[in-house]
Amino acid sequence: MSQAESKEQFQRWQIIYLIKTKGLTPADAADTVGVTTGTVHQWVHLYNKNGPDGFILKGRGGRRSSYLTLDQETELLNEFASDAEKGLIITAWDVQKRIENKLGMKVSDDFVYDLFNRNGWRKVVPRPRHPKSKEEAQDEFKKNSQRLWMPPPSCD
Repeated sequence: MSQAESKEQFQRWQIIYLIKTKGLTPADAADTVGVTTGTVHQWVHLYNKNGPDGFILKGRGGRRSSYLTLDQETELLNEFASDAEKGLIITAWDVQKRIENKLGMKVSDDFVYDLFNRNGWRKVVPRPRHPKSKEEAQDEFKKNSQRLWMPPPSCD
């Protein structure tokens, strides 16, 4: 117990100590430590199965499973970066198709956008036309404007 690195680990050792040396029942040990009886049974099972190594706590959160490693993701996006530097437009759909071909399975749209986010990419789309543009006004301008610029006549 003195070598416990966290409160949770200390509680687990405390439960084992109370049951093994003091002879408390799982229910009494649970009341003493402040956990449920089911938790006590789980911890005793972990200790019986794995010994002291069963109480080494693994961190929570993080990236537990993935289709590609971070290095593979970076390598894949670097291929697209070289295409983008040449002036080609890269779409999420293109990236998704290449990933699906590489993995041999379908991936969701969210996977692709999460991939972009993890690697610092963002969605930048060239705008084909201004959202407030009026096509009729543009056509009218094209019809009525001069083809060449002519300087205004001088006033001499």
